[in-house]
Amino acid sequence: MNSTRLISLLVLFSAVLLSSCKEEPVEKGRAMYYWNTIFRLDSVKEQFLSDHHVERIYVRYFDVVQDANGDPVPNATIQFDSAVSCRQEIIPTVYIHNECMRKKPKGLAEKLLARLLQMNETHYIGKVQEIQIDCDWTQTTRQNFFSFLEELHGMTKEKGITLSATIRLHQLSQPVPPVDCGVLMVYNTGNLRKLEVEKPIIDINDVKPYLKHLESYELQMSSAFPIYKWDLVFRNGKFVDIIHEEGDVPMLETDTIVTREPTLQDILECKKAVAHNKPECMREIILFDLNNYNINRYTSEDYEKIFD
Repeated sequence: MNSTRLISLLVLFSAVLLSSCKEEPVEKGRAMYYWNTIFRLDSVKEQFLSDHHVERIYVRYFDVVQDANGDPVPNATIQFDSAVSCRQEIIPTVYIHNECMRKKPKGLAEKLLARLLQMNETHYIGKVQEIQIDCDWTQTTRQNFFSFLEELHGMTKEKGITLSATIRLHQLSQPVPPVDCGVLMVYNTGNLRKLEVEKPIIDINDVKPYLKHLESYELQMSSAFPIYKWDLVFRNGKFVDIIHEEGDVPMLETDTIVTREPTLQDILECKKAVAHNKPECMREIILFDLNNYNINRYTSEDYEKIFD
């Protein structure tokens, strides 16, 4: 074999080797959270889901709160308006109040899983592919919460179900929870109780300091961004409450209502910062949350910018 041919073969071999070492392209899925006590997909929601090719919906099935004895119990269970026939995959999601993890919750994992599976069967939702646990755990509750997740993870693994957990920005500096994957919650980044905080829902200046932990965080994650707003009541400069429905907060004539809502630029800036530190977090973009007011806040073109 002459030297010219040998060199050509070596170049070809190197090119093949390099191409085989390239990382797989990042999956870019689209999903929504559904955080209401009644599951109902009207024509507005269905059109949005179809127009933007949304593949999955993370549906909050119920909360877990403490009863009078300090034991964890389900609360605010969702009601399904009719049999779920949407084209999107439904991911049962449970919000656990942090107070429930002050002591080790015995039997909670088994009860929670059984309840989720029964709700899916009752409402003909289909096989559960994934379950997500949402909890704003802290250093003081971490051990009990992780112990609960380990127990639940053992059960879901046996059934071929993926277990995911939400990851808040402040939790990035803590150990990784024992789950298959997570969702980085890029919202509620500021203090809504302070009148001078103009962007409590999402602000790049609040997000950036936490991202130094992101690259080394050893958990496959998606990213969730906000599309909601807050109407906040302040009295003499002090926070009173959030208005969820008209008339649900008793008010004085001197009270002030302040609206806080993210701009498209706020969302895109934070998305870019997350992607820069860990591109894998763009494997799925999830928006919080699916209701008619929220999905009409931005244009169709704006949503494509967020999802893409």
